[in-house]
Amino acid sequence: MNEPDDDALLGPADVAEWLQVDVSWLDGAVEHDALPLMGRTSTGEPVVLAREVRAWLRRPDPFGDMT
Repeated sequence: MNEPDDDALLGPADVAEWLQVDVSWLDGAVEHDALPLMGRTSTGEPVVLAREVRAWLRRPDPFGDMT
């Protein structure tokens, strides 16, 4: 997959292909790591905005300063 546009709405399969992760990764990122969610499809799959995923991936590591 090419880099999605910032305004692209992505489902689990799109994110998995883009980031080369397992399809279940998106659910975990939303539920456990506060990845912003745009909504859910009628079947319950999460939908995210590519811009938000990029920003979330660049966020500072809260544990990065711990030694």
